[in-house]
Amino acid sequence: MITIQMVLAAQPTPVAETAEDDAVLVKRAVHDLSVFTELYQRHADRVYRYLLIRVSNVHDAQDLTSQTFLAAMENLHRYRGKSPFGAWLLGIARHKSADHFRQRRPEETIDTVEYPSGDDNPADIVSQQLQMEQVARKLRTLSPDRAEAISLRIFGGLEVAEIALMMGKSEASIRMLVFRGLRDLQEQLNPEVEVGS
Repeated sequence: MITIQMVLAAQPTPVAETAEDDAVLVKRAVHDLSVFTELYQRHADRVYRYLLIRVSNVHDAQDLTSQTFLAAMENLHRYRGKSPFGAWLLGIARHKSADHFRQRRPEETIDTVEYPSGDDNPADIVSQQLQMEQVARKLRTLSPDRAEAISLRIFGGLEVAEIALMMGKSEASIRMLVFRGLRDLQEQLNPEVEVGS
């Protein structure tokens, strides 16, 4: 059984570097693209997590993450620093996921998904993938604004103010969308558990 605590535990760890550090790196990367690697390393995980929960497919999330960073690299000169670089990247990722759904291809089934090889227990990998797919399916049943606010906050790791700016809403509205969305998600994932317990 998936709990809301499991969803919340999927939050990316906060980026230790400050927005000012990112802004300095962006300015340097405009003239020296080798510096872009540092920006990629700082933000790739949060972009990938956001896209994975939006498209609920490992391969598509990987492709969209690559497309997001390629678009960011090509458009670094357009970054003005009005919002943190991570929020700017997630804005690009948001557009890439919207494009993905407009051009939707037939979905892969669980039988066709390839899992990474290595020391990980295949049963754990499959279990984790199934849980993520279940959360992603349930997110799609929420109102689009609630699903987007939760995805950006929980899986994208953005602050409420950043989401408000991105979605064109007040911070209070974003807090309410996240609160109500998490409540709805909890009810769908565990209908027998009372919300607030």
